[in-house]
Amino acid sequence: MGGRSFAPFLLTAAVLVGACGEGANDVATAPEFAPKPVSGCNFTTVSSLVKTEFGASSTESGLANDMKNAGAQTAQATSLGYQILASIGGKYDGSQTSTSNASQLTVALLKCMNIGSATVPDTTVFKSALALTGAFGVRPLVAADNDPVSSHDGDWLLEPPANQTWQSMVPAGTGPILVYGAPLTDDGSFSEDSAKSGVFDWTTLPQVTFNAPGIVIGQCAVESQYLQHNPAGTTAEVLGFVTPSCFVDLGLREREPRTFADRIFRLFAPAPAYAALLTTTGSGGSKRTLSPFQVIDPSQVRLTTQFNWMKSGFTVGKPFASTANPLEYQIKSGASTKFLQDYVLIWLEALGNQGTKVAVCNNWAYTNADGVAQFPVAYLNKAGGYTMVSKTTGTSSKPGVVPGSELPSVPAGSSLNSPLINVKNGSPGTCLTYNPALDPLPEAPGPNGFKP
Repeated sequence: MGGRSFAPFLLTAAVLVGACGEGANDVATAPEFAPKPVSGCNFTTVSSLVKTEFGASSTESGLANDMKNAGAQTAQATSLGYQILASIGGKYDGSQTSTSNASQLTVALLKCMNIGSATVPDTTVFKSALALTGAFGVRPLVAADNDPVSSHDGDWLLEPPANQTWQSMVPAGTGPILVYGAPLTDDGSFSEDSAKSGVFDWTTLPQVTFNAPGIVIGQCAVESQYLQHNPAGTTAEVLGFVTPSCFVDLGLREREPRTFADRIFRLFAPAPAYAALLTTTGSGGSKRTLSPFQVIDPSQVRLTTQFNWMKSGFTVGKPFASTANPLEYQIKSGASTKFLQDYVLIWLEALGNQGTKVAVCNNWAYTNADGVAQFPVAYLNKAGGYTMVSKTTGTSSKPGVVPGSELPSVPAGSSLNSPLINVKNGSPGTCLTYNPALDPLPEAPGPNGFKP
C-alpha cells in the first residue's frame, strides 16, 4: 500500500462498558475509562498481521507501532486500534478475498484495546462478518457521521434514524465502536409468523445501549414487511416499521472505500448523482439494543387485553377504567408476538341485549410506540346490559403526523367481545364518538391520548 500518505486521523478516544442485554428500562450504557487488566495482548502478533494485511510500509503498520508505544488498553491505543479496524472494514467492503488474516488481526487488535467488560469473540465470528454476507465497520468516524454499516451484499444495514448521527445515538462521552454482523442459521423456529428473510445478528464492541429512539435496522432485499427482534420463546417482539435508507445499484456505482483515509474522504466528498438511487422499499425497525433480527409477515393485527370487564359496577358518564384496572390493549401479530407498532387505531362499540348499538363516548385510541392503547376516559351514555366489542383497523397511514406516510399494510384480526356487563343510570355529559362507517381515520391521539 506504500508509505504513509496522510497524517493519521485521531478519533476521539473514549472507551465504554455496557451490557447489551434486554433490560427492562433500556437505560443507556455509561462509559468506563479505567482499562481492565491486559489479557492476551501481543503487539508482535498485531504488527505481523498488520504487515501481512496492509504492507510493512503502510499507514496501518505505523498505527500498530504507535499502539505498542501507547501501551495495551490505554485510551490512545484503543483509538489507534479503531483506526486500523476501520481500514479492515474499508478493505473488505466489496468483493471478498480470504478473510483469515483480517479476522485474526481483528481479534489481536481487540485484545490490546479497552472494550469494557465484553469478551473478544473468536476469529470465526469475524470471518463471517468480513465475508460477503456479513457486515463490519467502525462508527462514528467523525462527529457528523451518519453513514450506514451495511452487509457487503447490501441486504442488511444499521444506521442512525433521520436527523441523527452515530455520535448522537451512543451514550454521552462514547468514542467509536466496532459494528459487525453475520447471518445465523434458521431452522424455521426463529419466528412463529411467516419468515420472509434469513436471520441476521448485529453486535457492537464495546456493547452499547443506543439512545432513544434507537438505531435503525434495515433489510433491503425484502419490501415492506416487519422485523422480528429475538427468537420465538424468548423476548420476541415485532418492531414498528421504519423506512431504511436502501439503495438500488444503477450499475455505475463508484468503488467502495478501501482505506480509512478513503472512507474519511468519502464522508466529506459529494457522491456522484449517478452512483445509486435511494428507494423507499425495504423493511426496517428501530431498537436500542442489538441481537438477531428477521423480516416476517405478521399476517394480522390481533387485539389482546388484560382489562377485567366486571359484570356490574359501571355507571353512565363515568369511565370504565380505573387506576387499579386500566382499560388497556396490546396489539400482537397473528402468531401472538408482541407488536410494537404505533398509530394503530382501536375503537370500542357496545351492543345491547337486542343487538342494538349504543354510543360509547371517547371510544377511540391509538397505540403508542410499544403497541399499547389505553381508554382512560371511555364510558357509556345509556344504562342497560351490553357486550363491549373492541375493533382495530390494523396498520394504516399515520394520521396527524406526516401526510401520506404509509405503513406496510397488515389487516385487522378478529374483534374482541366482553362478557355481558351492566351499566346503571348516571349523567352522560358530552359524548365524543368515532363511527368508522361515517368518519375517516380520526386525528391522533384522540381523547384518550398516547398512554404508557
